[in-house]
Amino acid sequence: MIDAHAPLFPLVDSSYDNQEIIRCMETLLSGQLTMGPRVKQFEETFASKVGARYAVMVNSGSSANLLAISALVNPLRKVHLSPGDRVAVPAVCWSTSIWPIMQCGLIPVIVDVDPRTLNISIPALRVVLDRQQVRGLVMVHVLGNSTELGQLLQLVREHGLILVEDTCESLGTTWRDSYLGTLGDFGTYSFYFSHHMTTIEGGMVVSRSPEDDDMLRCLRTHGWSREQSNRDQLEGENPTIDPRFLFINLGYNLRPMEIQAAFGLEQIRRLHDMNAHRRSNVARLGAAFEAHPLWHGQLEFPRATSDLDPCWFGFPFLVSPETRLDYRRFTRSLLARGIDTRPVVSGNMALQPALRHLPVDLSEGPFTGAQTIHDRGLFIGAHSKPLTDERIAILVDIVLRTLEEHC
Repeated sequence: MIDAHAPLFPLVDSSYDNQEIIRCMETLLSGQLTMGPRVKQFEETFASKVGARYAVMVNSGSSANLLAISALVNPLRKVHLSPGDRVAVPAVCWSTSIWPIMQCGLIPVIVDVDPRTLNISIPALRVVLDRQQVRGLVMVHVLGNSTELGQLLQLVREHGLILVEDTCESLGTTWRDSYLGTLGDFGTYSFYFSHHMTTIEGGMVVSRSPEDDDMLRCLRTHGWSREQSNRDQLEGENPTIDPRFLFINLGYNLRPMEIQAAFGLEQIRRLHDMNAHRRSNVARLGAAFEAHPLWHGQLEFPRATSDLDPCWFGFPFLVSPETRLDYRRFTRSLLARGIDTRPVVSGNMALQPALRHLPVDLSEGPFTGAQTIHDRGLFIGAHSKPLTDERIAILVDIVLRTLEEHC
């Protein structure tokens, strides 16, 4: 039965149960609250899960992006970017997909997206790479989908790009049996409460080489030497400095807490099942819309790209251009009827006022694909638990009847 006092369809359903609470209580009682053995265990478990060689946990997905870009520009990295270098990033992304690029002295070059996939447009990217000296690419995998990755990785090879995969919305999506986030130099993930799995707040950076793993661990924690694979050598080279506080590089404090890792260790055990429910819920929602008596193609559903098995973060759609609609009035009406919605990430990030006074390259506009998503795109929750047929039927009926009212 539907609970009359609860929102019919919130954006997020709670994915944790008593096991996470027990593990958190055990952590509190242990006395080890700051980063310690549980974080290390979670890093190793996560790396094994996604097929990465190394994983470094941080306190948020935004921090994961900051840490990855900071590693890329660090002069101690053998192949690094330099201040003023250009980095391509899609026009539909999150703010902290872009801010770390500028915070590290690089110039973001905004690239249009394909509204059929919600992700970066390969033709638009080709044009940018032919016109500009771009050295890096932050590939944001939007809402569990991605671009044509075979073509994208070919461009990465041809142009010698350093690739960072922002996978904060796409944990569980695979391409040719590889998890997104493991295809580039670095992959970043978010464990925010609404994402595929949660540590309440938290994030992860995965990498391929021991040198990058050392770099990430150093930058994550003040720039000190404590987690370096060659710690003994570093301490031997600096005998006059207390080894507990030996700083070998710049750094931040992006450390997670043990309680977050404890939460994550329980969540990751259920990730496969939660993602299976997301996939099923999205498929059943799409089928229910198309089977409804009021359905006449009012919504356009994004398509998965070649060789991709998407694990959708939400249920996205674009309202058909033939359906004339007051976007804000429509979303307010849905919310009043118990259905929460969100724009597709930021919509067209090029419109955000912050970009008007920051060193962002918008010269490749107009971003017509991103504007289409901005004007007509929405998503509702996919949820990590199975949706009942009754709930799906009510939701679909409300959405379509609300569309009819506002057209």
